[in-house]
Amino acid sequence: RGEGSPATPGGALRLAAKARRLELFSRLIEGAISGIALLAVIFALRHSHNPLEAAIGLVVGLAIGIVWLERILLRRVQFEAQSGISDDYLSAMRRVRVRESRLGQFVWIVLSLELIFLIPWWVVGSRVHSRRLTDPGSLLTMWLPIAVFVALFIWSLRLGRRAKLEIKAIDAMRAEYHGVDRSIGSRS
Repeated sequence: RGEGSPATPGGALRLAAKARRLELFSRLIEGAISGIALLAVIFALRHSHNPLEAAIGLVVGLAIGIVWLERILLRRVQFEAQSGISDDYLSAMRRVRVRESRLGQFVWIVLSLELIFLIPWWVVGSRVHSRRLTDPGSLLTMWLPIAVFVALFIWSLRLGRRAKLEIKAIDAMRAEYHGVDRSIGSRS
């Protein structure tokens, strides 16, 4: 095999470094989505029209914060559990894909929580403000967030689906490798 191959020490180190960068990117995306979702609720709460909207907004903001904290704690537990495992390429890539799959699920949870609050907020706000696409206030507070939610939802579906397919492929490669490894050990 060539020098850039995963079978060489240099190739394996490069691939492991790439896996760590992908994990970091996943954490950054998760933090950005959580922060933006919380900021959206906070800004919307400033314009809530009744106490029920404010209560729903507070519960949704708290739920988003709890889900985010749970993800951080889960990541720490996984890191501690995997510290004894060798950091070969397949296990590193599997961790990345599991994290991507969970990131997709996290996005669905955050978007669902956001919609629980924003749908009533939009309904009440649309009675006071225009719903037309040409109105800048309506465009920024209703139509742009809806477009961002749809784009994030589609992205997270694709991310989760791709990650699950790659996890299956990695598991199949590991099973094949361990099958070959056992057959070699039984011959000697």
